[in-house]
Amino acid sequence: MRFTLPVVLGLLGCSHEVANSTPFGFCAAPLAFAVVIAVNDSVTGASVADSARGVVQAGSYVDSLHLAYPPPRLVGGTQLDTYQVIIDRAGYREWTRKDVVVSQREGPCNTIEPVQLTALLQRAT
Repeated sequence: MRFTLPVVLGLLGCSHEVANSTPFGFCAAPLAFAVVIAVNDSVTGASVADSARGVVQAGSYVDSLHLAYPPPRLVGGTQLDTYQVIIDRAGYREWTRKDVVVSQREGPCNTIEPVQLTALLQRAT
């Protein structure tokens, strides 16, 4: 069991050092996404996340954004870094945010501190 748990946690994104750094030898923190984005219409404020798509990019690392509920949000990225976030939705202009810095939470697991953003999409003319 002591060998199996660090291996499983490693597959979930925890390092062997982190897995063995707590009093019981494991970190029970859930895997967190680095960036969480509410996607809304800039005029009505209504959520338009359901049909939006996008990516987070940090250097050569690129991750597609995924739809998560509730409430509808786009989520992506699983590492500490400085991201560029790009969101696209039919009928709207592309939304981009640069220099989104994802840092680490202090504590026994040193998990990611998710960055919360709101993308106000402007309708295309």
